Amino acid sequence: MKILLVTETWDMTTGPFETLYPFYSAILTGLRHEVRVVDHQQPHLHLWKLGLGGLPHRLKWIYYKACDRLVNIRLKQTAQQWQPDLVLLFKSENISWQTIVWLKQNTQAAIFNWSHDNPFWFSNTSIHMLRSISLYDGFGVITKILAPALYTIDCKRVEYLPMFFTPERFQPGEITALEREKFGCDIAFVGNGAPNRAEMLRHLVDFDLAIWGRWDFLSHNDPLRAKIRGVQLNGQDYAKVLSCCKIAVNVLNLHNRYGNNLRTFEATGMGTFLLTEYTQEQAEELFVEGKEIECYRSPQELRDKVGYYLYHPEERERIAKAGQLRTLREHTLKHRLQRIIEVAEETKTERTGQSKW
Repeated sequence: MKILLVTETWDMTTGPFETLYPFYSAILTGLRHEVRVVDHQQPHLHLWKLGLGGLPHRLKWIYYKACDRLVNIRLKQTAQQWQPDLVLLFKSENISWQTIVWLKQNTQAAIFNWSHDNPFWFSNTSIHMLRSISLYDGFGVITKILAPALYTIDCKRVEYLPMFFTPERFQPGEITALEREKFGCDIAFVGNGAPNRAEMLRHLVDFDLAIWGRWDFLSHNDPLRAKIRGVQLNGQDYAKVLSCCKIAVNVLNLHNRYGNNLRTFEATGMGTFLLTEYTQEQAEELFVEGKEIECYRSPQELRDKVGYYLYHPEERERIAKAGQLRTLREHTLKHRLQRIIEVAEETKTERTGQSKW
């Protein structure tokens, strides 16, 4: 199958930002598919490379609109020349609904969007993305709770695709004594700050808690500031944190608080004991609460379970191991991409009656 990906492609493996494009590409290529990519964000980076980030807001808005137009033209040109079997977009909120219409009229490709965010959340969407939802052959969401709303705006097919673990990204290598001192802790939280996360984690400041991420909004006298050890981590260092801590705590962001996030699967995939904010999906569908992960429903339950599992290491390790086995068996990026391929094949069959590309 010829697959055209629409996603970010920069790979700053030694810096604060990474994208998953190298893993999308490697996994799909390993499954014997041909892969090409259109980066829907790359032109936006030029503004900062040129040192023009201080331009007035109006001029930056004009610049970004021009970049978006260029991306849409590039996507149509690539699709017309290559004629892919599947166009797989990862959110790509700056791809216009007119471009999706054009792709449907000028290619035979199945068109699928996998949004890793809530498409109705104000900071994760755009008018173009919302108008395109009814045009896609399939729309992937990380939580089932979004399905009814998507069907009300004429989405043809909602596919439940929770977040995932990428084993290829999380390779800690040999951990030195110095790194164990740097990353070791009883409780780790890796992720950017938000008021709801701060409110929950403040209940753990008297424990050996370590935080990595951007928490600039905290006041200077906030007790959480003393717990911050650094900003974003690349995959290798993140894996070292998960390998060195005893408990990985997960506090969901507001836009996905009823579902799951990457941390759900990254912690379990590394064999780390996960104590996560309760959602039905995590506790009953993706994992089994008390056997593969643990959940909390209140600050007091968070404290109680942290204290309990710190002093019951055998039980903690048993749950962590079971969670890892479940993740590796069902919840890797490869599993999710394979499901998208199945949906694309079903779309092809519905259109032509043929099951082979």
